[in-house]
Amino acid sequence: MVGVLVEVSAQFVEKATGTKQPHPSTPSGMLPIYEKPPTGKRPRKPGRKEGHPGSRRSTPPEITARKEHVLAVCPDCGGNLSQKPCRRRTRTIEDIPEVKPEVTEHTICGSYCRRCKKIVEPVVTDALPGSKIGVYLLALTAWLHYGVGMTLSQILLLLNCHLRFPLSAGGLVQMWYRLQEVLYAWYEQIGEEVKAGGVVCADETGWRVSGILHWLWCFTTSTATYYMIDRSRGQPALKKFFTEALAGVLITDFWGPYEHVIAAFKQKCLVHLLRELKKVDLRNRSPGWRAFRKTQAACARRAALAQTRGSLVARVCLAPDQTRLTPR
Repeated sequence: MVGVLVEVSAQFVEKATGTKQPHPSTPSGMLPIYEKPPTGKRPRKPGRKEGHPGSRRSTPPEITARKEHVLAVCPDCGGNLSQKPCRRRTRTIEDIPEVKPEVTEHTICGSYCRRCKKIVEPVVTDALPGSKIGVYLLALTAWLHYGVGMTLSQILLLLNCHLRFPLSAGGLVQMWYRLQEVLYAWYEQIGEEVKAGGVVCADETGWRVSGILHWLWCFTTSTATYYMIDRSRGQPALKKFFTEALAGVLITDFWGPYEHVIAAFKQKCLVHLLRELKKVDLRNRSPGWRAFRKTQAACARRAALAQTRGSLVARVCLAPDQTRLTPR
């Protein structure tokens, strides 16, 4: 009887709020933090209107090769054709040429230095020290894996089949580790640039590492973005990045660990703020709350508008809200 009452009450809430309620037996760990509201029907038909001017792929500015196609006999009846073509038309085709690995033998000449009293050699920049894999292939595979998100098996399939470049999984992973050692100094430099930025936005999301749940942290400014993967979603991860107090503005959502970060100023994400206001709307319908919510929503929208249109518009847009929110 109790289970029936719970299901009926859930159906009533679902009809009243317009959102689908989870089953009472669903574990709390399986419930999403936020669910997007259902989208309505498409307001109009997809595509352009009838009679619009045509659009096609633009012709490349440079032609790398030219081919001429001439028939010797008629393809329909096999009869002879005129010696000179009666018309000519062009057709531009873009394609990728057949790929063949390039193998280069480097002869490294050593010379004796009388001042240093040793043999010195020039540095080969086409590959990492002691490696037989070129830097172009190494950069391509790293970008496909970490930038595009291709798996290791997919990259090996691409190399072995299309590029005709046999490579083992272990050898490729070892090359990525060596590349990480080269780029790590730049990675740390990006982190310092983000900390020195005037406004820092922080957020986190789930990230699987060998099937184990980790968290991908993102700290970004208008000029740089720093990513960090950590097992923790709380203060231990934040302490690894914010080793000292932040001199600028920290913009975050309402996740609790951000409150422990020491910063000169803190700001909540406007999108998350509007979401929280909508959540309270479902539980509080008093006239006082409606007036307060309207003021806060208008202030948030004016702040977003001021951010995109400059400081002069910011003073004009925020003046009414500053007057309304100033304590008396």
